[in-house]
Amino acid sequence: MENKTKVLDLDFVFISYKEPNCEENYADLLNKVPWAKRVHGVKGFDTAHKAAADVAETDFFISIDGDNIIDESFLLETMDWFKTDPKFVHRWRARNSVNGLVYGNGGLVGWHKETVRHMKTHENAIITDHVAKKDFCWTVPHANLHNCYSTTVINTTPMQAFMAGYREGVKLSMDRGARVDPREFTKKIVKSNLVKLMSWMTVGADVDNGLYAMLGARVGCYELAVADKASELGLDQLEELYNGRCTIPILDNLKQYKGSLNNRLGLNIVDLDESSSKFFKFIQPSHSNRKIQTGEHE
Repeated sequence: MENKTKVLDLDFVFISYKEPNCEENYADLLNKVPWAKRVHGVKGFDTAHKAAADVAETDFFISIDGDNIIDESFLLETMDWFKTDPKFVHRWRARNSVNGLVYGNGGLVGWHKETVRHMKTHENAIITDHVAKKDFCWTVPHANLHNCYSTTVINTTPMQAFMAGYREGVKLSMDRGARVDPREFTKKIVKSNLVKLMSWMTVGADVDNGLYAMLGARVGCYELAVADKASELGLDQLEELYNGRCTIPILDNLKQYKGSLNNRLGLNIVDLDESSSKFFKFIQPSHSNRKIQTGEHE
């Protein structure tokens, strides 16, 4: 691998499953990256990424989730392999369409084929490795990067919003991939993750289906931190969970989980209305990009 690589010389692989906006987003990607490839309908997160590695022709490639819209400015960048290890998973930030958060969830990801082919996560994790079953981020070496190059649009339908919220509700309620004692929740969860979790659970009434993302986050947090029975986050399981949890009016559902989480975990969840959600997003500091391989905490 050469010392520097233009992003324009890398393969892009669009990974989609059942996202309701995936066809629209893929068409948008092809307008910007005509050479992009696609993996569609492959069951399992780990398996789908291995399929992406198989279709990519460059050793290092970029994956784009089915609910992601890429910013064309990314295409003008150049990777310098003296700055980051190409074998690490390179995760850039995305802007969330519901709560306005800007962090690694749903963003563009750079992968080395060798890393993808050797990792064992999610459905391919070793049975006893419960951390690897939850996500890539705790068991595969990562370079978490500062810049934001895309928008993750997770609220096309109520189910999509709920599922996205649930997955983050679970992940942000962990301490390095492990469940914590409910009595120690606000002390053990990293402050930055707790802030993101609270934002997921309270912000979004101003956008379509935002309430369902908030509910999903509350259900995910409750099922992991309180009930200790969170799903392994597979999309099919989450679809079943949505059908089971969304049988009562959304506002009643939100109220029920708010009370349980506040009482059991010592949280202070509030119900922000449409104007309060808009205000919350308005006062957040604007995100400014730096160099493409600047670390998240640099």
